[in-house]
Amino acid sequence: MSPRKKQEVLEKVRMLLENFENGKIPKLEIHEVHPELEIDSRENLLYFTLPVSINFQRNSPAMWKSALATFEDPDTNYLFYPEKVVEKTLEQIKEDLPKHKLGLQKNKHSEIWYRLSGTFNRLYENNPRKLFEANDFDVLKILNILQKEMKKDFPYLSGIKISNYWLFILSKFTDVKFKNLNYVSIIPDTHVLQSSIQLGLSDAKTTPAQVELIWFELLKDSGIDPITMHPVLWNWSRNNFIPGF
Repeated sequence: MSPRKKQEVLEKVRMLLENFENGKIPKLEIHEVHPELEIDSRENLLYFTLPVSINFQRNSPAMWKSALATFEDPDTNYLFYPEKVVEKTLEQIKEDLPKHKLGLQKNKHSEIWYRLSGTFNRLYENNPRKLFEANDFDVLKILNILQKEMKKDFPYLSGIKISNYWLFILSKFTDVKFKNLNYVSIIPDTHVLQSSIQLGLSDAKTTPAQVELIWFELLKDSGIDPITMHPVLWNWSRNNFIPGF
């Protein structure tokens, strides 16, 4: 991309961000509904951690509504506490996780939840913050742990899309302050892919991985973190790319 083309696209990106912040691009659906927990609490971190691991190939807003219902139900609230989960049998998890449709795939989702709870119980004192402390709150170190060094200990949370999404929502809904947040990639879902085409950054043949790299390169030294643009593009696409340019 020529320097002139890059500046033209960056101007449009800044305009989109401004339109989103001032409400001209409406937030069409609130994704991460949640209980009113203390922002720095362990409970808050766990609420925005465990459901993320099973948030794939499904409607995200519906998943979070199910997570909230599960948390607010006294009979299923224990699922958000690794130390309580590991005291149960996997069969019990298979019965309770689907109660409010949080676990749609009874076996797969329950096994992921059970294993991930076991990881936090065994290695991080039932608290995701211990994982971040052990890695200096550095996004690059944390992603390396998730995606490479300890991949098997973080089922599905280790995936490229989900791991980046996880760190993003923690930065939004908890008190955790990450270093190198600009290395959290944009999430190349359908809406981001379509928005990238609309902006002239890619075409229908461009792969999701290539789109991630395109956004990294575009926003380098711009002062805008790639992940910041995800809700902007998601809602812009859902709003039929209105307003345009």
